[in-house]
Amino acid sequence: MTESCFIPTFTAEQINAAAEQLMHRRLQGQPGGLLAEQHRPLLLADALAVQLQVAQQYSKVIGWKCGVPSVDANGQLKIVLGPLYQNELQQGANCMLWPSAQGLARVEPEYAYPLLDDVVPGDHSLSDDAVFALFGAPHLALELIQSRYQADAGALYPDQLADGLFNQGLWLGPVLHGPEQASFTLTLNQAGQEPVTHAARHPNDNPRAPLPWLVNFLRAQGVSLTAGQVIITGSFAGVLELPFGSDIRWQFGEEPAFQLSFCPR
Repeated sequence: MTESCFIPTFTAEQINAAAEQLMHRRLQGQPGGLLAEQHRPLLLADALAVQLQVAQQYSKVIGWKCGVPSVDANGQLKIVLGPLYQNELQQGANCMLWPSAQGLARVEPEYAYPLLDDVVPGDHSLSDDAVFALFGAPHLALELIQSRYQADAGALYPDQLADGLFNQGLWLGPVLHGPEQASFTLTLNQAGQEPVTHAARHPNDNPRAPLPWLVNFLRAQGVSLTAGQVIITGSFAGVLELPFGSDIRWQFGEEPAFQLSFCPR
């Protein structure tokens, strides 16, 4: 996967127009239909250009979501990449997010890895070990989920990539106390209800696996990373749909539990 694969065909006007529309939807929390045909990115390079334009204008980038690239059944490359923003970063006992169409909070349980040093762009790849050494112990985290496209809009993968792949923010929890786990039992407790358990498992069987790709890909695109940014690398249990207004006790395996309540924005 080389840098030349990601040279956009869109003009600056097309990139800006698409980015402005997606930023407006993100600010309002209101999904819509497909972008106008002349502004709709159908190539990964154009989608990435729109995504990075949003990242320059919307809010300070405080991290990234990522995953190991894959190829779909049609032989099309999929890259998993999306910025995380300062104005959507949350901590503490309450978490605000835009409700789904069903009035629920949609979240994904993840690890969030803090970057310990700045990383500058470059045209040579860093080794896996060199990349792993850049990151500290992960935090327990929840990725907050919403698309800026309506479910029936017909959005394709490049549409969603331009929009940041369903991300609407990050809730950053406590630092992991024990060793990192590829799988564990995720337990959710709500008052007056039976505990709900999930057989949590990282999609790559290694939560650090996407980090080398992310660092080297962003460096090749001329994107710097800054110490203090956090990187999430994939959900251990897919998307969970949970009620607003209930205190939920979360336990990631043997880690100390934490309490969290979701509030609608």
